[in-house]
Amino acid sequence: MPAHVIYGDSFLVAERLRRVKTEAGAADLMDSNRHVVTAARTRPDEVLAMCNSLPFLDTMRLVEVEGVLATQQGTGGNRRSGRRATSNADGWAQLADAVPTLPNTTLLILVDGEVQQSNTLLRSLSEHCTVHREATPNGQALLQWIKGRAEDKGSSITPPAMQVLAELVGGDLWTIDRELEKLSLYAAGRSITDADVRAMVPYAQEANIFNAVDAIMDGRPGPALRSLMQLMDDGQEPLYIIAMIERQLRLIALARDLTDRSVSQPDLGRRMGTNSDFVVRKTQTQARRLTLPQIRTKYRRVLESDLAIKQGRLEPALSLQLLVADLATDP
Repeated sequence: MPAHVIYGDSFLVAERLRRVKTEAGAADLMDSNRHVVTAARTRPDEVLAMCNSLPFLDTMRLVEVEGVLATQQGTGGNRRSGRRATSNADGWAQLADAVPTLPNTTLLILVDGEVQQSNTLLRSLSEHCTVHREATPNGQALLQWIKGRAEDKGSSITPPAMQVLAELVGGDLWTIDRELEKLSLYAAGRSITDADVRAMVPYAQEANIFNAVDAIMDGRPGPALRSLMQLMDDGQEPLYIIAMIERQLRLIALARDLTDRSVSQPDLGRRMGTNSDFVVRKTQTQARRLTLPQIRTKYRRVLESDLAIKQGRLEPALSLQLLVADLATDP
């Protein structure tokens, strides 16, 4: 029975894993014949023992190991430093040589995230395993993936809606899939439109915050307040809106600091805690327009407004209006 290596985007890896197990007939195995372990908590010899054991009252034994390729990531020949780590990595390296000798009743599946193509173990396993690299789609490929995913849910989506969804969410396929599930129910038999995406996807609310913060930085309190009032009309409370402004200012401060330290674009998104290219791009643009002292001043005023509401000194809506006027008129 062939062994498989599946690595890359976590959403696509999970889907490929389900297909491989289903096609092999391993979906309904007895618990005693299914082993799901992680490389970090399991020794290589333990995995080999599982693989060499014959199934009990079943046609096959499934051995699924997560994170094996990651043991070979890093510098110095892709080995981790330290005697124990090196020994463990060498043990996993021997797994590739053992694959051809495994019983035909064993289905071995190695699952991992994205790894370097120069990964030593990946190259060795490629000689004996079926390798599935599941790269996160981007650009036109992401738009086509969104289109196909919507169709899988019995719906359809317009090109402008695909573009807006991709721009707002980026390459986070888990989030896109959840939002398409919600949007397909919302559209109820018709094509999902860009208006639907803007109305239903939480990231669209962030777009309103970006618009408001842009207006604040440009000294335009009127447009800023209109953007925030739209959020209130959509049912959001003033305290929540103020919290969103505070969060955006915090991201701006982080982006400013990371940009000043020449952190790369992919690392910037990771350190900011977002997979959305839209969020990263807009935050970087805003960060370039303010100095860190200016960001700190505005951040402090947001906290003061929040405290005034919680202490009952100002009505929430009035406090929000005063805050916007204050932030937009004072650099």
